[in-house]
Amino acid sequence: MKKALYAILAILGLVIIAVIAIPFLVPVERVKQELILAVNDATGRTLAIDGELGVSVFPTLGLTASKVSFSNAPESSKPNMASIEELTVALNLMPLLSGNIAVDKFILNQPVINLEVSKKGAKNWEFDADAAATDTSTSSSADSGSSPSDLGISDLNLGDVRIIDGTITYADQQNNVVHEITKANLTIELKGLDEPFKTDGSAVWQGETITLGTEVGALRALLENKPSTVKANISSTKVTLDFDGGIDSLTPLAVKGNTNLDIPSLKDLTAWVGSPVEGNEGTFGPVKIEGTVNVKGPVYSFTDAKLNFDAISGTGSFAADTSGTVPSLKGMLDIPALDVNPYLPEGTGTPTEDTAAAKPANTGEKWDSTPIDFSGLKSVNADFKLNVQNILVQKLKIDSSRVTALLKNGVLNLNLDELALYEGKGSGKVMLDARQSAAKIAKSFSLEGLQLQPFLTDAADFDKLEGTGKLAIDITTNGQSQTDMVEKLNGDGSFLFNDGAINGINLAAMARNVTSAFTDSGEAQKTDFAELSGSYTIVNGLVSNGDLKLLNPFIQVTGKGTANIPPKTVDYRVEPKVTASTKGQGSDAATGLVVPIKVTGSWEDPKFAPDLAGVIGNVADPKALKENLENTGKEKLKEQLGDKLQNNLGEDLKKGLGGLLGKD
Repeated sequence: MKKALYAILAILGLVIIAVIAIPFLVPVERVKQELILAVNDATGRTLAIDGELGVSVFPTLGLTASKVSFSNAPESSKPNMASIEELTVALNLMPLLSGNIAVDKFILNQPVINLEVSKKGAKNWEFDADAAATDTSTSSSADSGSSPSDLGISDLNLGDVRIIDGTITYADQQNNVVHEITKANLTIELKGLDEPFKTDGSAVWQGETITLGTEVGALRALLENKPSTVKANISSTKVTLDFDGGIDSLTPLAVKGNTNLDIPSLKDLTAWVGSPVEGNEGTFGPVKIEGTVNVKGPVYSFTDAKLNFDAISGTGSFAADTSGTVPSLKGMLDIPALDVNPYLPEGTGTPTEDTAAAKPANTGEKWDSTPIDFSGLKSVNADFKLNVQNILVQKLKIDSSRVTALLKNGVLNLNLDELALYEGKGSGKVMLDARQSAAKIAKSFSLEGLQLQPFLTDAADFDKLEGTGKLAIDITTNGQSQTDMVEKLNGDGSFLFNDGAINGINLAAMARNVTSAFTDSGEAQKTDFAELSGSYTIVNGLVSNGDLKLLNPFIQVTGKGTANIPPKTVDYRVEPKVTASTKGQGSDAATGLVVPIKVTGSWEDPKFAPDLAGVIGNVADPKALKENLENTGKEKLKEQLGDKLQNNLGEDLKKGLGGLLGKD
């Protein structure tokens, strides 16, 4: 900025000298030709003045010209880099005698500026080697000093300085990017280098009017690389940005101040700038951010921040270091409540009453095969801490949680230092490696005091289990979609729950009375337990368990089987043993006929049925059972098993019982 101002002042000085001397010596046409030759020698480009040229000497030194143009670089697509319909320059004569420049008028009417980058990367605002050398020499001379007085200027006063109805285009042929600003109007106010420097302007870009206003406390301070106050405002219907602070130095850049950003709709803003984001209805709407900005060279920080995005609000602080290959971010954010459902793909969030009513029960929906793009994780490195009081993901509710995130070179490590989940407390770790198109994920969690029924209901729509206890899980997977990741899920875990129940089945009744246990009695079936424990392994989405144990005052249950996660099905075999009394849960004593139970079908609607073919093979003491049945007699057996069951037993069970009783 300082170099540009010095260059302008130097040019103005040359113009002033020419305006004073030349009108007395040569005609205006000669002045015109000399100006054209001087510009050509300095830049290698052609200056044309196709309209009238006027020069005045007293009481002001003035120059007016119309139809002024400046040619473009040879490889550019447009003939002129700049053109001005009318140029007016007028300087007060008397202040020049004391080293002050007082610009009475400097007006550019309908200027058109074309900035362009060629396919080879050449910039049309860079001139030939001779011009560059001249510019370098001028810049070095300017940089050797530290104040306007080095140019022999003690002060600068601007009167009527305006740009009227200007047009600026930027075309990058390498990246096929084109931007155009039209109806650009700018007014500059400066009564002295120690007075406030103000700008007020507007322009139209992408069909929207943008207004701009700035105020610098003292321009001399900035030119001398000293602190000064700064205010700025940019506003349009899409975004409003206010800054109120100060600049400590321009080299290196050091800025600090209060900032307010107001975006009525993030969707509208991103669409306006040409990078639209997609989201569900009601998302990516209003954004409001306020806080303190601090810039020191390549390091940017934002502290005392207050954030509001859609229905999400929070406080925090952030910092970014742009000196590396990719930006490095660091921050902390506190959020009272975070509902991520509105941002999930359609159909994965919490269903509304209308969609729930329209959707038939037990549809057997599987997993989402939509590719998940994690490539954005490679564009930045980050160290972030997040504290959230409540999180809602689909129907899963997570209470107060504290997360530390470390992202480096496309690998994200999440440490859940504190996790509150359905009255349980625990911790966990998540690793997401997005360096390849198929992401790799590893998770480990441990929880104690978890309420099983609400957790499973919200997480997997499974409400058949109740209890309080603990669980541990350690899993890995990889893939490009939810379906891929479920099918490649591997790991292991364990669980231990106390004082709970299995809803929908009464195992004790099943063991005592096979017939009535598997018929609809009209009463809610339930198996209470003092303890439910086991461990499991997961291989490619298939969960296997072989040591299930359930303790009940009247029954002991063991079980083994599988749950296939990709199709959401279960195939499990439960073996209940009736205890002799209620004195000892865990007693090995068993009476009566033991009937294994098979649980099969979908997660949404599992089926329970007796494993009749396996009854005989599970009898601990066939001889004792035979004696018991002979002593009981046929009538007693019919009473215990029921006529209906006896008439419908499978051939295997009939033969087995017949063999034990010695009868057909």
